[in-house]
Amino acid sequence: FINIEEQWNTPEAVMARALQFANKKLVSLTTQNKVLTETVAVQQQQILEMKPKKSYYDVVLNCKDLLSTTEIAKDYGKSARWLNDLLHEMKIQYKQGNKIWILYQKYAEKGYTSTKTQTYNGKDGEIHTKVHTYWTQKGRLFIYNLLKSKGILPLIEKVA
Repeated sequence: FINIEEQWNTPEAVMARALQFANKKLVSLTTQNKVLTETVAVQQQQILEMKPKKSYYDVVLNCKDLLSTTEIAKDYGKSARWLNDLLHEMKIQYKQGNKIWILYQKYAEKGYTSTKTQTYNGKDGEIHTKVHTYWTQKGRLFIYNLLKSKGILPLIEKVA
């Protein structure tokens, strides 16, 4: 028994056991490192994909000005007519007579639009007014999320 204990406690045997333990720990850490490296690579790819979206959101949310439908449509490489017609098809807005686009009641009180009144000199010599609908930044974000849900992305987010 003492002979076996002496062999067990020889420097070579102690070192061999320590090396076995260290090798097991190294394998475990190598596996963990590989998993973490893959996670970092995925996250870096996600960051690259999110950069244009973040920039778009920054522009949208930091701007306090009202935007015309034309300006929003240009984000998508389209015309105001296209966007107005699409929003009409989606039951977001309707045209009051031939004059102005108005949001359906479901959306009317959410702060998505505002109006501006323009005065102009009519052919009859009188001063007339015309009301135009403009979109707030909240409305622009609403349109963005609505179109994104339909697979329509602004040009800045389209993959080249």
